[in-house]
Amino acid sequence: MSREHAGWAGFALILAALALVPFLAGRGALSLGIEILVIIALAQAWNLLAGYGGLLSLGHHGFVGLGGYALFTVTRDLPVSPYLMVPLAALITATLALALAPILFRLRDVYFAVGMWVAAEIIRILIMRWEFTGAASGMPLYAARGLDRAWMGPITFWLALAVAGGITLTVALMVRGTFGLRLRALRDDETAARSIGVGPWRVRLIVFLVSAAGAGAAGAVSFLSNLFITPMAAFDIGWTVTVIFVTVIGGIGRLHGPVLGALVYFALREWLAFSAGWSLVALGVTAMAVMLFAPGGLAGLADRLLRRFSRPETAP
Repeated sequence: MSREHAGWAGFALILAALALVPFLAGRGALSLGIEILVIIALAQAWNLLAGYGGLLSLGHHGFVGLGGYALFTVTRDLPVSPYLMVPLAALITATLALALAPILFRLRDVYFAVGMWVAAEIIRILIMRWEFTGAASGMPLYAARGLDRAWMGPITFWLALAVAGGITLTVALMVRGTFGLRLRALRDDETAARSIGVGPWRVRLIVFLVSAAGAGAAGAVSFLSNLFITPMAAFDIGWTVTVIFVTVIGGIGRLHGPVLGALVYFALREWLAFSAGWSLVALGVTAMAVMLFAPGGLAGLADRLLRRFSRPETAP
């Protein structure tokens, strides 16, 4: 079996093993598992745009909020299952991102990052002033009344697993082959990429829409588990801040970086749960240490160690 095939087989086995968690874990552990999977999905979506596409975003919390509100508003007035709305929320979020792309793609570098944040804040303000969405008070998940409460936790976990696994698989496929080469060429040197016929608009638009869809689906799953949504929670910039820390610690521009970063983030948070302040300090210290001593993140460090120990010894 080749190394690539072994990797795909390992990925499938991990997903299959995680699918059994609802039968083995209690309600608290299940909620934590959903939260971890949501952050992994968000980090993968952000990493695709910033790490592979070179488009730094400070406004991904806008897509999180849009995905959450799409689920809550559509299921309130239409006979659509909240579970089915998770992929539909991703589609709705991507459609709204398509409308924003012509404006945001006029900006570059830090201006694009700030533009994303401004767009997220504008959407938050509009939602807060719209009575249809409950304005600043938010709204409950009315469709939850028709769901079997005993299965809500397990099904939400499986949806979170599907979203995290799906965006991870999508990123893995996108960064391979010709499209991946074009994407990296644009990230490294746009002028050189244009000179060899790479169209930046199309490539970046695809990455932008996939990233928005992944964040929207993750937001829908997150608030599905909460059964209530408010503009302040849905469009909290803390979503973006957490994802940036997770990706930087794990390794930006690496497929397994968000997974490693999320595991470290939640390990520190749970270990120092007695004091939220200390957990933030530990996360900040960890991020600085990684940037100073392992610029490629934990994923880059792990890859270097793996190559070193797997390198065949040469005969004297």
